[in-house]
Amino acid sequence: RESWQVIEDSFRAYCTEPSFVDYFWTIRTMHAPLFTLAEIAKNMPRVKMVHSISTGYAGLLGAMVSDRYRIPYLISEHGIYTKERKIDPEDQVSAALNDQLGYIRRLWIRFFEVVGRLAYQKADSIVSLYSGNQTRQHQDGASPEKTCIIPNGIDPERFREPREQRSEAIPKVLGLVGRVVPIKDIKTFIRAMRSVSEQVPEAEGWIVGPEDEDPAYVAECRNLVTSLGLEGRVKFLGFQNVSEILPQLGLMVLTSISEALPLVILEANAAGLPCLATDVGACRELIEGMSEEDRALGASGAVVPIADPEATAREAIHLLTDSEAWRAAQAAGLERVSRYYTLDSMFDQYRRLYEASLETASGGER
Repeated sequence: RESWQVIEDSFRAYCTEPSFVDYFWTIRTMHAPLFTLAEIAKNMPRVKMVHSISTGYAGLLGAMVSDRYRIPYLISEHGIYTKERKIDPEDQVSAALNDQLGYIRRLWIRFFEVVGRLAYQKADSIVSLYSGNQTRQHQDGASPEKTCIIPNGIDPERFREPREQRSEAIPKVLGLVGRVVPIKDIKTFIRAMRSVSEQVPEAEGWIVGPEDEDPAYVAECRNLVTSLGLEGRVKFLGFQNVSEILPQLGLMVLTSISEALPLVILEANAAGLPCLATDVGACRELIEGMSEEDRALGASGAVVPIADPEATAREAIHLLTDSEAWRAAQAAGLERVSRYYTLDSMFDQYRRLYEASLETASGGER
């Protein structure tokens, strides 16, 4: 009865938009997993260290286990959990709620912000993929001395064959590899292709990726191609073996409105393909470099503003028609991947974090 009274009092004091039924079930859905997490933490096998790949409920479980067994705790975040909850209106925590329930959505976001701070406070080390996300972690409550950056990596050898298959001539083909969904902003790519085709008549735009996630958006994109008169110039190829597509492209293009560290840029660079991307996530660091030494390698393509088809077209035309600039970008991308973005480098950095945490714990400093 005491819990019920707390919920009722909170509803009367703070909640004005949804009904009490919506509010009650939100509170229940929000807190019920906490009891499950406590049970998991109590009964899970003993380990020497715990590693969570996000904050949220997973991060809270990591904090519980670390606190219960006095063991080191590492968090690594590819995307920032609280930021993603704010960006994605279709997230499961609010998918069943209509657009008028703004208070409920804010309640979920505040809940995850608090849970995130608890996880950050308990963690010994907090990893992000790039500097922008590290800054966001600091803003969300992570202690700067706990944070570090470990970018994802790839195996460059996997792309040796696509690189060797590349012809000497620069193909006048722009490729966008990704899901056909709004967050990838396929429409900006299509609109950019109209300007590109005016300057480079033989140019084609290939959209390579699954189309089953958002059929309505796919239809809008196809209709846009038709309305702009780009049939035959912009092609929807669906899901493909990317290694077979890469040698046929002259430029990899990402027009996304949100990314973390897109591996497609690294894979394209390893295959000898320059990239053009929007200024989101780690794209600028991947293309222009993340340190002074890295930036000295030169740009492996170009970075443009979000939702700017003219800027996208302008940079694409420059790279496709200036062979010297294209080959300089190709060389920079190949060198950058081999120096900073390999699987071996990524694994080595995590291994050192693990070893340092375990050494500290065994030394009684925890």
